[in-house]
Amino acid sequence: MADVDLGPASVARVREAADIVEVVSEHVSLKRRGRRWVGLCPFHQEKTPSFSVDPERGLYYCFGCHAGGDVIRFVMELEHLAFPEAIRHLADRFGVTLPEASPEAGRRARAADRARALLAEAQAWFREQLLAPRGSAARAELERRGFPRETWEDYGFGFAPDAWRDLLEHLGKRHTQGAILEAGLALTSDRGGSPYDRFRNRITFPIHGSDGRIVAFGGRALGDTEPKYLNSPEGPLFHKRSTLFLLHRARRPMGDAGHALVVEGYFDCLSLHRAGFGQAVATLGTALTADHARILRRLVPRVLLCYDADAAGRKAAAAGARVLLAAGLEVAVVALEPGKDPDDVIREEGPEAFGALVDTPQPLIDFLCADLPPDPAERRRAGTELAPLMGSARDPVVRFALLEELARRLDLPLEMLREHARGSGPPRRAAGPAPAPAQESIPPGELCLASILLHCPAGRRRIILEHVDTGFLQSSRIRTLVERLEALDEDLGSDAASAILEGSDDPALVQLLAELSLGDLPEPSENGTRAQLRRLLEQQARQRARKLQEAIREAEARGDDGEIERLQAEKMRLRREIPEI
Repeated sequence: MADVDLGPASVARVREAADIVEVVSEHVSLKRRGRRWVGLCPFHQEKTPSFSVDPERGLYYCFGCHAGGDVIRFVMELEHLAFPEAIRHLADRFGVTLPEASPEAGRRARAADRARALLAEAQAWFREQLLAPRGSAARAELERRGFPRETWEDYGFGFAPDAWRDLLEHLGKRHTQGAILEAGLALTSDRGGSPYDRFRNRITFPIHGSDGRIVAFGGRALGDTEPKYLNSPEGPLFHKRSTLFLLHRARRPMGDAGHALVVEGYFDCLSLHRAGFGQAVATLGTALTADHARILRRLVPRVLLCYDADAAGRKAAAAGARVLLAAGLEVAVVALEPGKDPDDVIREEGPEAFGALVDTPQPLIDFLCADLPPDPAERRRAGTELAPLMGSARDPVVRFALLEELARRLDLPLEMLREHARGSGPPRRAAGPAPAPAQESIPPGELCLASILLHCPAGRRRIILEHVDTGFLQSSRIRTLVERLEALDEDLGSDAASAILEGSDDPALVQLLAELSLGDLPEPSENGTRAQLRRLLEQQARQRARKLQEAIREAEARGDDGEIERLQAEKMRLRREIPEI
């Protein structure tokens, strides 16, 4: 479903098709209470149900932690998906066909669908070969590594036989040779000749994209064949610099753990998942990239690096730490004994031993300074070279703390290290969507105004909107809501929330609608409504008066008598006019 239209109309179709009770019930035990469903909130610990779902409007709200939104927001939070991924996920699940973004995008999408079909057929064939007689060596290797037969299907293990064209001939019964080559399942030599299978005499495992579908394969050689690990080539579906192995399984465990665990090897990552460390992911034959860091930053605030303890592993960990710091992530290191990898620790000492290492990771500064030479002069010289890495941290507090601690350990002035770090700070953000701001607090009077506007009859809503000046509303979310109401058709009845929700892809506005629709705001009486509106309008009148007074002073400074007279008349009119509703 690549390159589809994710505009407001598509979002509205997905929101309408998705059954919020069905989706929420996968995570929360819901019980019907009147026209709503209630249960324990999945976003915070509680013993008394305060989480409410309204299936008519498709909204949820928690009276305890004030989390709220629609089915799209719920999937984003619980599955740790970005907005486009959540839309695609729900569209797939509820059978919504999203329109193509353009004819060219449609062609790309169809080509991607063909490639996915080929990869799915290849995966089925690899699994058959693993269970066939010629897969005996692969089966023995998996069992030696601690993967019993009952886990093979879960992890997608397969076997590519030691043959040149078996997969090609199998797939060639239904697909063209060009399509098989394009999917990366076969290749030709530089000298030309007939294509042949890319994966031969290897244990295979699928590589999944962010949506959980197969985008490529990895293969671990049996015997001394080089390279030991082989990936599919990059293509329309597979990009190494933005793909993390097992991320599709790790999203929820990462959220539960509060961190990601990044390792180097495929089998290290698989072994960690088997041992209960589901927050583990691995890079795919490349160093950590800025794309990887951005993906992780969306999911967790902290990353633990667990690389080999040799010189190459330490160098890779330092490079990875710099990329992660620049993305605004906290970084620590799971330190292993020299010569051991995570798989070794788990098999020799048990999951508890590795869990102890994860629970007490080495601070990044300790890891980086561990190899500094003992001689003071050489130590300062080598330590100064770490300053640019420390200075790469996007968070200024983290950056200062790292440089200050390094200065203390080297017995050097902090300003000297700052000078060495200068220019290594985080790059400017590329143009694009800004990160979501922290949720603003809303003045009670404005929250009450929004509730009244959503639930009052259309005629009264029109009168109120004529008198409310959005420019003087302090809450940006309330301003947006009022502007949406002004733009909507007047004939909305007494509940405008559904009409606004239908055309909105703004998470902050959706959360506000959930709070106003399902929250515990008291329903004002007729007199209470009048009193609330009068207070708000009087406040706005005072704000306008202050603005007018400022304008009068500016006009007096310019000596503009005509403007002064006009502004004074406006001020007198404002004093007389407190609107009656």
